[in-house]
This record gives sequence, structure tokens and C-alpha cells, in this order.
Amino acid sequence: MLLINLTLDLSVLIGITAVAFCFGLIFRTSQLKKQKKRVGELEKEMMISHAEILELQKERLQLEEKLKGTSNIPVIPINVKEEKKSEKLQDKSASKK
Repeated sequence: MLLINLTLDLSVLIGITAVAFCFGLIFRTSQLKKQKKRVGELEKEMMISHAEILELQKERLQLEEKLKGTSNIPVIPINVKEEKKSEKLQDKSASKK
């Protein structure tokens, strides 16, 4: 018969289980601390980048306001040129017929 007699004392089995539970708990706690630290670092990095973006937008708006106030240059709309080009194209197509 292939029987293996394995005798363990109940107190030893409970002790091994308790030690394994403690090691697992310590390991998982350290993993969670590392993850929380990493999430905190990423949140801080995101806040800094958002602050930089807002600062750049503020500067851009200030520059736009400055240019609006000092701009005395006449502006020719692009649509007028496009309309003239389309009229020329239509005139050429009409003259070919």
C-alpha cells in the first residue's frame, strides 16, 4: 500500500498558517503603499502640467488682447480672393464653350 504517514501537530499547522498570513499581509501592504505613492506622484505631475497649460493660455490671451488693442493694420479677408478666383474659373469655362 502506498500510504504516507504524515503527522503534524495542530499547533504547528496553525503556526505555519499564521506566519504565512502575516507575510502575505505585509507583502500586500507594501504593494499598496507603493501604488498609493505612485498615484500621488502622477496626480502631482498632472496638476503641474495643468497649471502650466493654464498659464500658457493666460499668456496667449494677454498677447491676443495686446495685439487687438494695437492693431491698426487693414486686413483683407481671404474669402474675397477665393470668390474672385472662382469667378475667373467660371469665366474661363464659359468662354471655352
